[in-house]
Amino acid sequence: MKKIINALKSSKGVSDYKIIETKVESCELFYVLDKLETTRATSTDEYSVTIYVNKGKQKGSTTVSIYKYMDEDEIKKVIEEAVFSAKLALNPKYKLPKPSKSKLLPLKSNLENKPFNEVIGSIVNAVFKANTYKNGWINSVEFFLYKTTTHLVNSNGIDEEFTSYKGNIEIIPTWKKGKEEFEVYKMIEFSNLDLNAITKEVKDTLMEAKARAYATKVEIPEGTKVILSEAHDIKTIFSTLIQDLSYSTVHYHMNRLKVGDSIQGDDITGDKLTLDLVPNVINSTSSRSFDNDGVVLKKVNVVKDGVAKSLYGDNQFASYLGIKKPTGIIPNIVVSKGSKSLKEMKSEPYLICSKFSSFQCEGVSGYFGGEVRLAYYFNGEKVIPVTGIAISGNLHKLKGQLIFSKELTTSNGYKGPKAIEIKGMKIA
Repeated sequence: MKKIINALKSSKGVSDYKIIETKVESCELFYVLDKLETTRATSTDEYSVTIYVNKGKQKGSTTVSIYKYMDEDEIKKVIEEAVFSAKLALNPKYKLPKPSKSKLLPLKSNLENKPFNEVIGSIVNAVFKANTYKNGWINSVEFFLYKTTTHLVNSNGIDEEFTSYKGNIEIIPTWKKGKEEFEVYKMIEFSNLDLNAITKEVKDTLMEAKARAYATKVEIPEGTKVILSEAHDIKTIFSTLIQDLSYSTVHYHMNRLKVGDSIQGDDITGDKLTLDLVPNVINSTSSRSFDNDGVVLKKVNVVKDGVAKSLYGDNQFASYLGIKKPTGIIPNIVVSKGSKSLKEMKSEPYLICSKFSSFQCEGVSGYFGGEVRLAYYFNGEKVIPVTGIAISGNLHKLKGQLIFSKELTTSNGYKGPKAIEIKGMKIA
């Protein structure tokens, strides 16, 4: 780090700088069927250096990687090339963040201070505990545990560090139907270890493989309500709903709404949205203490009962708007529970969309939907796994009718309703 800072300070072309040092320790296992094929432990230390160049009323920047094996001459050469590149990508001038008087919020995890080589064995057992079916099995599975220490220094005096923990399980289960075999893919992510939850999620994934094997294309009556149940898709909708409140959207005059407006329209017949941006959520692998500019993160209430309460965004666009205390890029969306239980949602015909090929949600046009790889249709009598359909709707028209589940879930960067009920979507 000192060697890089000295090289930056000695370069006449560098106006400002930011260095992010990332140290990662990992433990990795790779299984084919139930046989361990490969084990690996790694330790890496990388430097991401952003170089800023002021030119009149403009500021340019370029980010480069610098490695420990580089000598002083090699580092200077990389910096010189970065200065040249930064001069070719200019934006209106802005200032880098200064040190904050606020204390960093610690990231809590029960993986802390536990030897990875011991913990990962219990995770393997939790996964294979679910591998009990005759026609379904775990084809391959990969296990990863990471300890990441992020250290950020900038030319304005910021010098902060936090440590985070996370685990990934990449699993491909297979289900056999006659002579055919059907596979699905699942990434299980966590930052707080719950072995029972892992076993349940693996069982659910095996059941998805079975459902995929028996899924058919059926005609679904017009007007059937849609239920979204994947955390990623639900988070995408909420992210789109608050898009107008980001500093960048406001700066470019692309926002339709402002603070004080109802973000769900004038006629809300569904649940009113209450949404916070939160730095640290237990079991979210996105949690962090400061953002990539070094802004210390705090909880921000963005929407309360459907009404916009705050803007949010990064240091650069906050500077353009004259905002002296930016929120920074806060990684977790937290949404309050809704008015309806999952049991109530399932009391009448529905289509639950479980897997999309690619779920889309576009803020300007309002389009949202996509091709559904796996869904479950309840016709009033039985549940039928279906595939080969697509759903679509306009979020601008339907955002006031959304109903959120009482049950909550936590996923990567999201804590909130486990499901959203939507009426008025087109099913084809």
